Amino acid sequence: MQIGKAGNLVLPWGMPAAPPSASARREDRVALGLLVLLGVFHLWGATVAWRSLNLPGGEFRQAQTAISTFFIQQQNDFSLAYPTPVLGKPWSIPMEFPLYQWTVARLGTATGWELTQTGRAVSLACFYLTLPVIFLLLGRCGLSRLQRAVALGLVLTCPLYIFYARAFLIETMALMFSAWFLLAFLRAVEARSRRWLVLANLCGLGAGLVKVTTFMLFLLPAGLIAAAWLWRTRPARSRGVLTGWIAAATAVPFLATWWWIRFADAVKQLNPNARFLQSDHLTGFNFGTMANRFAADTWQQHWQHISQTVVWPPLLGCAVVLALTVSRRWWRPALLCLGCYLAVLVLFPTLYALHEYYAVANAVFLLAALGFALAGLLDSRLPRAVVAIVVLGVWAAQGLCYLRGLYPEQRGMSAGGSGLTAALRQITGPGEVLVVAGDDWSSITPFFARRRALMIRDGLQDQPEYLQAACATLADERVGAVVLQGPVRGSSQLRDRLQAAFALDPRAVFSWRDATVYVPVEQRQTVIRQLQHTSFNDVKLAEGAVLPPPGALGGEWRLLAELTPEAQANFSAMTPQPVGFFSSFGPSLELRAGEPWFNAHPTTRLRFQLAAGSHRLRMRVVIREEAYRGSFSASEPPTDGAILQLTVPEGGAQPRVLYERLLDPFRRSDDRGEQAIEVTFTLAKATAVDLFIGPGPQGRDTRDWIWLYGPLVIE
Repeated sequence: MQIGKAGNLVLPWGMPAAPPSASARREDRVALGLLVLLGVFHLWGATVAWRSLNLPGGEFRQAQTAISTFFIQQQNDFSLAYPTPVLGKPWSIPMEFPLYQWTVARLGTATGWELTQTGRAVSLACFYLTLPVIFLLLGRCGLSRLQRAVALGLVLTCPLYIFYARAFLIETMALMFSAWFLLAFLRAVEARSRRWLVLANLCGLGAGLVKVTTFMLFLLPAGLIAAAWLWRTRPARSRGVLTGWIAAATAVPFLATWWWIRFADAVKQLNPNARFLQSDHLTGFNFGTMANRFAADTWQQHWQHISQTVVWPPLLGCAVVLALTVSRRWWRPALLCLGCYLAVLVLFPTLYALHEYYAVANAVFLLAALGFALAGLLDSRLPRAVVAIVVLGVWAAQGLCYLRGLYPEQRGMSAGGSGLTAALRQITGPGEVLVVAGDDWSSITPFFARRRALMIRDGLQDQPEYLQAACATLADERVGAVVLQGPVRGSSQLRDRLQAAFALDPRAVFSWRDATVYVPVEQRQTVIRQLQHTSFNDVKLAEGAVLPPPGALGGEWRLLAELTPEAQANFSAMTPQPVGFFSSFGPSLELRAGEPWFNAHPTTRLRFQLAAGSHRLRMRVVIREEAYRGSFSASEPPTDGAILQLTVPEGGAQPRVLYERLLDPFRRSDDRGEQAIEVTFTLAKATAVDLFIGPGPQGRDTRDWIWLYGPLVIE
């Protein structure tokens, strides 16, 4: 092992570069100028369609990060159990420590910038703060400033780092912390520097908490170099001191990462819909299996990412030739970088095969290996003009790969989301919740609609136990719309279960491409009215989604405030009057011997808005004698009774039933004549209460001639 002048350890290859000559200084100035130009090119590419509000590239994950940030900012919720409201209550499913989300939320609040652009600005700033440490690490390997500039040029022209440097993702923040950790770790241990030791722990802390898989990647070179140090250190006492410094530089990040994983798992455990995201359930997905670690299709996907977003394939062949000829001096650091790049593909095969943006963490190692190969050109006796042409050609090839590949995907301008999300945002209130089935647990629809959501996970929508538990998390929440899309769009069984859980109108209100949308029964007419006056891309009113003729009161949910005074008079015997109602045949009121008789023929639903506290309902009901006395036939049977329910539609699998009774005067003599009903109940908060009168067990509404006799009072 080599020892510096101050007795400090140095990397186990090469020596620091000699002081630059006058010609080398001129080349350094040229290199600096070229880097500035490449930086301008990168900044141009990274800000293409900056004001567009779509999320190209890994939209599933970008939307998840964005929706957390949006609700952190809106609710001023900077707790560790931060909101990611896509799997029902409780709304938190923490994945990474929310340092990136907090930064974006704070910056957006302070500047007033639009959320998506703020997220891009933070990501881009983290990327640019990574470049200096790459420059310094390459210098510690012995590369001159010009050689380092050549390698950095590969990073600045890499399509992946242009496209994803501005994504609404944690990737560049994790890369920044991890790279600075590696440098600080080396400096702390080599120089026995307490200042660098503090920096190593702070950056390692940030890296491990923001994204542990990226941190693990940078621990590979740190671990290999530390192992080489330990192997070459003599005597044993010195090895013990070295071990102590290595442990001191990594202990805090390790402990913090372990703590965060345990904390996040405990929060996810509280949500029955989120337990599949606990670390022990994701082990197979995160680390893959021996079957897919070296599978041909896995490596085909890796190659697709490399060839399309990281490096122009012919450059890899050129790099191999250079490494075997003029660049043999740099084979050790090049091999270390290449090994780190490949090792993470073996360690996390599924993650890197499925997610293009994961390469933000390890592509820098492949590009560094290429940089070492090109460094040999600058050491060779080839004419400088030839070397310059080759280097400029490599940079140009990388830039063209971006322009031909990812640039067309990035340049499109969009208001964000789709006609579906725009319509959902219009027809629902900020405090309401969406229920979406057919899109797994994607955050895309909830984020662009700016609504919390319960995403019904794919493959589980036909399991009654799961569906009941999922819907139950929305107790005390108001569901504004239910979206069935893709393969579950035509599932009448799923629709019926969700209809029962959230008091939906069984008739769709609109469709969008492969999605159908349902709303609560009392909102149907309001939504139809809104959609008739506003156009959304690819949104079409469903067949039969029309407003009833003026004055028609039957077969539609109606709000009392929208009725004429004459129509409102039908409810004059009720105290308080309902805020809305549904009546299959329309409400009517008759006076008999001075008493009001309200026709409550099934199906009738009366909704009252009540304050928190204790209440008492008093009413009298009667089913006319003609419904159960006389001669009947198979074609004209007697009434099968009518059911009365008093419920609180508070969400969950079913509304909370306060009172229920079946009146069956044909079969039970006690149900004949006037029935006085009194119900006492308590409400924990102000809410709606429904009085429902429906058909009997056979579902027939023939001869169900039920009336509310006298006043109906809720005190």
